[in-house]
Amino acid sequence: MAGLFSKLHQHPSVTIDRVIMGLGNPGKQYANNRHNLGFMVIDRIAELRRLQFYSGNGPYLWATDTLSDSGNVQNVCFAKPLTYMNSSGVAAREILRQFDLSPERLLVVYDDIDLPLGRLRIRPNGSAGGHKGVKSIGSQLQTEKFPRLRLGIGPQGDGVSAEDFVLADFNEDEQRVLADVIEKSTEIIFDYLQSDIDTIMNKYNPINFREKNTGII
Repeated sequence: MAGLFSKLHQHPSVTIDRVIMGLGNPGKQYANNRHNLGFMVIDRIAELRRLQFYSGNGPYLWATDTLSDSGNVQNVCFAKPLTYMNSSGVAAREILRQFDLSPERLLVVYDDIDLPLGRLRIRPNGSAGGHKGVKSIGSQLQTEKFPRLRLGIGPQGDGVSAEDFVLADFNEDEQRVLADVIEKSTEIIFDYLQSDIDTIMNKYNPINFREKNTGII
């Protein structure tokens, strides 16, 4: 990603071309939960790019960076809702309204219990698949036609409810894979911002980091 971005833009009045929104729950008690994987990815991007978050005109934090590739310049907003997960759509609606953007200009990054840890899926649209944060976004935007990056956190295991599983921290075994998942997610996002989504799907959707880290492949 080195060299892709020009000097950091941090001023809240900048015009925005795309929004990358990671989902999670605000508060230190949730910071390391599986359900906060979307936040972790956004925080990693902010760390790499030395971004500063601002309060938005709605319930979200946001920071900006500027992508310049072959003369094509994009101002990109990285955002985290301040609502709890199940009301993420309120933040998505308000941030698109603030920057006068269509849902197609929003990429939602979130955990997915239906995918095993180590698998990532980027799609141009789709259903919520039981994820209440994504369901809220679809409801508030009145469409499911927004890109999404699904980050596997499953399987939940026997005798554990989905709610308890997603609100628990990653265990020691999962931590061995987590760093690679976060790093690869940031790579996918930066590639997405300078390419078409079909190319990104073909490049990244087959990857399984859990197998790579256990020596299976």
